[in-house]
Amino acid sequence: MIFNRHAKVVMEEGYMRLSIEYTNPASRTIIFNTIGAIEDAMGIHPEVIHRKISDDKGAFSVEFGGNEYICGRECGEFIEEVLKELNIDKCDDGDLIPSC
Repeated sequence: MIFNRHAKVVMEEGYMRLSIEYTNPASRTIIFNTIGAIEDAMGIHPEVIHRKISDDKGAFSVEFGGNEYICGRECGEFIEEVLKELNIDKCDDGDLIPSC
C-alpha cells in the first residue's frame, strides 16, 4: 500500500484524467509498474505523463480523450483498476472514486 499518494479524477464529456501525486521515491516505481501492468492486461494505452516536482515528489497523469475512448467504458474501468491496485479508494476531497 502507498501511504503518501493523493489521487484526483477529472471527468468531462469525451475526456477523463487520473492524477496521482506521490511524496516517496518508492511510490514512483509502484505507480509506474501498476499503470504498465494494467495497460498490458487490458490492451489500453492512454497518454501517461510523469512530472518530477523534486527528488522525492512527483505526479503521474493518465489521460483518455479522443474518439477511441468516447463511446466506451474502458477508460473508467482502467482508472478504477489502477486505483484498486494502488489501494486508493478516495479522492483528495474525500469523495469515493466514481464508478463508471
